[in-house]
Amino acid sequence: MFQVTRKMLWKGTKTGLQTTWELGKVVVPTAMVVAIFRASGFLDTITAFFAPYMGFFGLSGEAAVVLFSGYFVNLYAAAGSIMALNLTISEITICAVMLGFCHSLLVELPISQKAGSPLGYIFLIRLACSLAVGWLLGVVLP
Repeated sequence: MFQVTRKMLWKGTKTGLQTTWELGKVVVPTAMVVAIFRASGFLDTITAFFAPYMGFFGLSGEAAVVLFSGYFVNLYAAAGSIMALNLTISEITICAVMLGFCHSLLVELPISQKAGSPLGYIFLIRLACSLAVGWLLGVVLP
């Protein structure tokens, strides 16, 4: 029979708090930056510029913030951006799938290159897959 011990609870609590702290160090500042951009009006400028391009994927201009933070920083930064924006469920779904193919480029591309992969090829494959699946979902999801 499985028995939960005090040691297991302490270890789980400690690990959970450490993980929350690590995630919070990225998610909270990202959400704050997006909120500041919104309050200053800068977010409107960004979203207006990207809105025509995001339309190809069935996304609003605000989704560009999510994609760029996920592409260049990491998925937790994208999650922080999502928290600060008013995206629909379908927009969040499309962004999540797109970022599943292409994320954390500034960290992962140099690692791929050190592992012997051609940098340009890996970048193009990941980005092309992300854009293709985004377009496909943008057509399929209303």
